[in-house]
Amino acid sequence: MARLLEHHSLDLLAKGGVAVAPYRAAADPEAAAEAARALGGPVVVKALVPTGGRGKAGAVKVAETPAAAADAARELLGRTLGHFPVTQVLVQAMVDIREEYFCALTFDSMSRSPVVLFSAAGGVEVEDLVRHRADVLVTRPVEPGPDLPLFLAREIVESGGLIGQHLLDVAATLTRLYRVFRTNDAFLVEVNPLAVDEVGKVVAPSAVVVVDDQAHFRHPEWDQLIDPGSSNGWRPLTPLERRMREIDAIDPGSAIRFNEFADGRIACMLTGGGSGLLTFDHFLRLGEMPATTFDITPGKVEEKMYLATKSILGRPGLAGLIAGGNITNFIPIDVKVRGVVRALKDLGVDARRFPVVFRYAGPGVEVARELAAEVPGVEFYDETTSLELAVERIVARVRQAGL
Repeated sequence: MARLLEHHSLDLLAKGGVAVAPYRAAADPEAAAEAARALGGPVVVKALVPTGGRGKAGAVKVAETPAAAADAARELLGRTLGHFPVTQVLVQAMVDIREEYFCALTFDSMSRSPVVLFSAAGGVEVEDLVRHRADVLVTRPVEPGPDLPLFLAREIVESGGLIGQHLLDVAATLTRLYRVFRTNDAFLVEVNPLAVDEVGKVVAPSAVVVVDDQAHFRHPEWDQLIDPGSSNGWRPLTPLERRMREIDAIDPGSAIRFNEFADGRIACMLTGGGSGLLTFDHFLRLGEMPATTFDITPGKVEEKMYLATKSILGRPGLAGLIAGGNITNFIPIDVKVRGVVRALKDLGVDARRFPVVFRYAGPGVEVARELAAEVPGVEFYDETTSLELAVERIVARVRQAGL
């Protein structure tokens, strides 16, 4: 998933017929002042980063004049917000808000369908409000289709407590937001607040759009919006994560899912989503933070495992490596292990000093055991040993080694 920057999100809403507050992006204080001058009147200056919580972090500022807009931009540019550096600001005409609502469209994993969320109570405190009063949020799964029927949009808005012209106008906006959601292969379209201004017009002063980047092939226009090497969704990629993307690109038919954690000291290459979560939690219970998480789908597995292992073990400060997973049926175990063993040999790893633990189960496990034995000191476990015990072994060996 890829979260678009707010000006790109607002572009999509405007193209979809949703009224948005006029805006411009600016990369320096002078451009922010010029944007404020062009927009006229008071403006709001926001840090342009793909993360929430900007208001509470002091990254949304009101500027009455172009000079004040320049000052606000000067204060925000260069900051780091939610792990992201602020390199641009959004300068937007300030809306005189008389009413504010919350609305979002996303997918519901239980119903396997789009779901519409609406509340007559919007604003920065909506999450806290919903946490304590779930009744204020209308949640309505809808049938997948090209459009959200107007009658259904009206039912949703009416369930939220709106009446009269506001009901009709907000429902019409909701149908347009659904079209934006559908045509852009979005995972999330959120507007908070969806505002009613001083003349009664429904307008979006802000927007969040998260798109499914696996649909990139259907949207060549995303080339200008998404840098797949810039973020993992919640922070910029580390150099090692970028390298893993490069390795992954050698075979588009399979996928590596990888994250790096600065505080970890044990490289973790335990594949399988459930296995990864289980072992991650067990590391934490033992007082250790994994240095990495890793998963891989079928494809050029041996070569990817080889290159990935070499790259991961090049990280400074590592004290050990654990590789494996739960029972595997799709990829012979020896294929994965051959790639890891090749990397250990090429790097000259002495597993008697740098602890290495394997825990594999599935077809080819005996061949994999023989391969692992080629690197003295590697501990190899099969399905007779639980994943938790394998984690305990690597933690114990690292601590015994005093690493």
